[in-house]
Amino acid sequence: MELERCVERAEQLIRRGYRKEKILILLEKNKCDGEESYEIARCRIKIRDKFSKKNLYFDTYGLRYSTPEIVGRYRAKRIRGYTIADISCGVGMQAIFLAETNKEVLCVDIEPRRIKYARENAKIYGIRNMIFATGDCFSNEIYNMARRYDVIYSDPARSESERERSLHTLMPSPLKIMEKYGNKNYVFDLPPQISQEKIPSGWEKEYISLNGKIRRLTAYLGDLQEHDRRAVALPSGEEIYADEHKRFTKKIEFSNYIYIVDESIYYANLLDVLEKKYGIWYIQTGKRRTLASSSLPVKSGFLRAFKIIYFTDSLDEIIHFLRKEGYGKITLRFNVEPEKYWKIRNELERKLNGNAKASLFKVGKDYLVGIECNIT
Repeated sequence: MELERCVERAEQLIRRGYRKEKILILLEKNKCDGEESYEIARCRIKIRDKFSKKNLYFDTYGLRYSTPEIVGRYRAKRIRGYTIADISCGVGMQAIFLAETNKEVLCVDIEPRRIKYARENAKIYGIRNMIFATGDCFSNEIYNMARRYDVIYSDPARSESERERSLHTLMPSPLKIMEKYGNKNYVFDLPPQISQEKIPSGWEKEYISLNGKIRRLTAYLGDLQEHDRRAVALPSGEEIYADEHKRFTKKIEFSNYIYIVDESIYYANLLDVLEKKYGIWYIQTGKRRTLASSSLPVKSGFLRAFKIIYFTDSLDEIIHFLRKEGYGKITLRFNVEPEKYWKIRNELERKLNGNAKASLFKVGKDYLVGIECNIT
């Protein structure tokens, strides 16, 4: 297509280091829509390994909020055999993965350009069981199309400036969608930062992480709801769930192994379930960093393991140990103000002279040197 030729040209010019103003002039000389071609090209460069297919179509907003392929395929394994109406589909990535495991997917967005991109992206993935429509999901035209589908799926837009997330301020609001479409099966892609107290009872809350960091909160309603809360760790695919809230054990003491706990466990309030399953206890708990410990090694997709090889309450003794053992790189894994992190780390590493890498934790007054280990 003509647009593809323009985007490829824009990408070449970007990679050669041309400034945007010059690129737009060159593109428009070749009868291209300079702004659109440039934006798609910039998005393609940013994609990296987020998707298995190349030459996909995104606008800036669509790329920022598009479902990563690994997350989309996980959801498509869980949601199988239905007809699905994705009524805020963006550039269509989640809809494409759902189409791979379901009978038919209706792909709706209020922005015509995103529907155009969704069509092209579906072709690139070889998807044929998708229907595309431009319109407002609250309009009678779209409602009369979407209401015939088994599942209503929505990944609503959210305000960048909003300090506290709420179901009411999402666009479109899941609450208004349910009011419009009535008693059906629903799947909503929600911001993970929404407090669980603001989510109605009866909605399964599934927190999905990627490489230990929280990435998605999926809410399942109707026949798709299985449990109250679930945590899923990708890429391992390990998951745990619960329907009740129980206490977990927190201590100041540590043992032979320290673990960085997957963020999905904290967000899903499943610390107690993970503790019971693996016999660990917690040292610190928080959104950004939760630490656990155990005397024997534990293998889990939810636990990043470090073997403790030395500890003391003296930072000078830590430096002496690291220098003696040939360590030259030390990752700080305790609370440090972001603007001071590299200043402190650089000061420590200047006193070292080796090549080996280690991590430095802090529990109470003690500094702990840990070596990341793959537990088999």
